[in-house]
Amino acid sequence: MWNDLEEYILKLAIKNSQKTGKKTKIVEIGVGKFQTISKNLSKNDNIDLIMTDIDPDNENITKDDVFNPNMNIYKNADIIFSIRPPAELQEAIMKIRDKINATLIIKPLFNEDLNIKTHKMQLKNYNRASFYIYEK
Repeated sequence: MWNDLEEYILKLAIKNSQKTGKKTKIVEIGVGKFQTISKNLSKNDNIDLIMTDIDPDNENITKDDVFNPNMNIYKNADIIFSIRPPAELQEAIMKIRDKINATLIIKPLFNEDLNIKTHKMQLKNYNRASFYIYEK
């Protein structure tokens, strides 16, 4: 499942790079300790990746609070994604997306509904991965 989500994000990033002729900027919000997807995406030459968390566990993660975000982190981002964000963070993540007009992908916990009332996100099934997407 995680490989399929990673593959989907990578395809979006490559398509974006081909369209714009520049690297795709991706921000993962609330990376926590599960960093496999971000680490793999960052190996691609067409991707500029930033990982954020309110409590970073290493120097590769940028400290940020989604309720009081540093918008310089997200400036010019093409894709934002978050894996298993708590329900209380989801609307704040959407507000960040709205300010920069990026594609947003949220992979909630299994069988968890989204807590976003302001936008209708599309449920996407890609191979074995299921997630919600709001495209710019």
